[in-house]
Amino acid sequence: MQSKKLNLNMLLGIAMVLISCMFFTSCMEEEQLEELVQNAQETGTTPEPIEPEEPAVALPGLPEDVAGYEQWLKLNAEPIPPVEGGDPHLGTKNVYVNQTRETIAPNGQQQFPYPDGSIVVKEAFRPNKDYVGLIAIMRKVAGIDPEHNDWEFIEYTRNAPDAEFRVIASDGICWGCHAQVEDIDYVFTELD
Repeated sequence: MQSKKLNLNMLLGIAMVLISCMFFTSCMEEEQLEELVQNAQETGTTPEPIEPEEPAVALPGLPEDVAGYEQWLKLNAEPIPPVEGGDPHLGTKNVYVNQTRETIAPNGQQQFPYPDGSIVVKEAFRPNKDYVGLIAIMRKVAGIDPEHNDWEFIEYTRNAPDAEFRVIASDGICWGCHAQVEDIDYVFTELD
């Protein structure tokens, strides 16, 4: 009798797993499943699970168009340390762009200029702080400033992890420094 009960419990457990799998796959679009299988076959790797997309929320005080920037393409492979002797974006930095690798480096080599509509976000963790204290944003808007490759610059800072970001600099203050890298479309960090 106990053996039948044990077998019934095992069968019930297996059925629950199968039902869960069926539920998961029924929630995915057929095209997504086909794409996952095709990618796995082509690369010989197991695809990463698809995570449900949650609506991105901008950090307090930042514009909505940079919400979720941390999920964008990161240009630097390793965090960028503070620059000794003068770092206008003092801190350890990461730089993100709202473009794909294929768009900005179609042959594995980064192409310049960035396409219109590009947004570059630099975040900086200030020394001895464990939260983002600075956000610098560059937006490429066709016709906005042809003299500076149509980039619009703005920089925000905050002094506490729950504080709202405030604008501290924009455009002209930023151009002087970024003019040093005009040949790579005014963006200091190239794709690693």
